[in-house]
Amino acid sequence: MQWSTPKRNEAASVKTEPLRLPRRIDGAASIGIFAPSGAVDSTALARSVAHFESLGHRVVVAPQVNSRWRYFAGTDEERIAAFHALLADSSIDILMAARGGYGWTRLLSRLDFAALAASDQVIVGFSDMTAFSLAALAEARRLSFAGPLAAIDFGNGNVSPFMERHFWSLLSSSEHALDPVDCRHGYAAQTIEGPIWGSNLSLLAHLIGTAYFPNIEDGILFVEELAEEPYAVERLFYQLYHAGVLDKQKALILADFDDCLPPASGARYPYSMAEVTETLRQLLPYPVLTGLPFGHIHEKVTIPLGGRARIHINHAGYRLDFSQYNL
Repeated sequence: MQWSTPKRNEAASVKTEPLRLPRRIDGAASIGIFAPSGAVDSTALARSVAHFESLGHRVVVAPQVNSRWRYFAGTDEERIAAFHALLADSSIDILMAARGGYGWTRLLSRLDFAALAASDQVIVGFSDMTAFSLAALAEARRLSFAGPLAAIDFGNGNVSPFMERHFWSLLSSSEHALDPVDCRHGYAAQTIEGPIWGSNLSLLAHLIGTAYFPNIEDGILFVEELAEEPYAVERLFYQLYHAGVLDKQKALILADFDDCLPPASGARYPYSMAEVTETLRQLLPYPVLTGLPFGHIHEKVTIPLGGRARIHINHAGYRLDFSQYNL
């Protein structure tokens, strides 16, 4: 099937409409796996398929997933066509990316936002999927999920019970509460409510100033990153701050910043993530919380991007509740 590049005005009519929600997943599901970014490890992919099937789910793997072109799992045309084909198949309940890396940025101008807005399928992934999820919110008013990747999280040979419990529980219910998070913060006890959004910090900064960056006001922004030095992490946050994004939020939650460490050589001051957090708490007039179990880690939660969230803050930490994220 040939897919033409959607004209930008095709999505204009949906930008101001109510948030479009996916279906609820109750019991066995049909899972479509696609690879919009880096090339996929075939062994890990096979393990993920076997795991899903052992749970009673049906799995459809886009033929393109095993393709190779440069860094990517196939050419841009192959990758976006595979996604559109799964999107057009209403018998598929969940569309899950096989892995992250880099690739969605190359596909955004080719994405059929009208078809995306019309679909009620669950779409899930994280890392490079941040680019898709932000664009889906901005251009199609479409909720997606920041959550596990098929080959990475379900095909690693050691599936996390914590990750799986939160994933399936959230998708099968209309409300979901995360386990309490320990966090030393110094803020007064309070409850904050708003739309939750965000994920990978580099991609958030990368999309500022484009049509693919959603205008979220009074939101709860959560952020994660991988393998950036703390000073570079802080610089990315200042990009959000100078662009006026942070001023519009009610809370900032720092998830996992795996391998975000100062250089080991000692050639310069070892700026730390603790100092980044301190800077953000001095800069922003609302709570900056830490410790959310999400990101490039084994045990991660799933978060509805665009859904309603409520943070309950007490002296020991906080708890997150989600609602209004499915039909």
